[in-house]
Amino acid sequence: MQFADSHEALATDRILLTRIHGSGISRVKELGDAGTLRQLDRCGSGQAAAARVAATLSCANVTAALAIEDAGSGDIIGLTAVAALEPEEKRATLAPIWSSGRLDEVVLISHVTHLMTRHAFEVLAVERAEVHLDWRLRRTLELYTGLGFHCEGRLRGYFACNQGPSADAAVLSVVRSGWPAIADRQRRLLASEAWRCRLPSDRPP
Repeated sequence: MQFADSHEALATDRILLTRIHGSGISRVKELGDAGTLRQLDRCGSGQAAAARVAATLSCANVTAALAIEDAGSGDIIGLTAVAALEPEEKRATLAPIWSSGRLDEVVLISHVTHLMTRHAFEVLAVERAEVHLDWRLRRTLELYTGLGFHCEGRLRGYFACNQGPSADAAVLSVVRSGWPAIADRQRRLLASEAWRCRLPSDRPP
């Protein structure tokens, strides 16, 4: 179960997901240190954004941290990762999506989630892919369920905060038995949007 560096397998008409190596880490870290990146899976936590960006980047040494690049300009507009990969259980946990705000949030989450879920099942060959989202982000939860994720329940006090009570998390997942139908559903949903063309890997040779 290895991460692929192929751009074609991790690209849409709007974004590229590229594996972060060496100097790429410093480019994303600069955005985090400047407070440019916003974590889309949670509400304000009271914790320093730079520290959470660093934690996401640390995934680069374990599984895969990916820069989200604008397909047109090549600029880094966000960050995501495979937060955890458990080969024995064939389970992947997808990390939060960080955004610089240069692309509409719905567009960004839809593109990245499709590519990351597709990567989990078609490249990493897992049986289950899951994400944890702040329970209060109802619009984001609806977006993920619209993309085929099943909300399995609520984890109390999952996201720690420096000030105030910890936030609950929603657990959402896709399992392999449901993936073929969900993949078709995601393609239909994304293809119906005016801002989107087909994925490069979906186009005929």
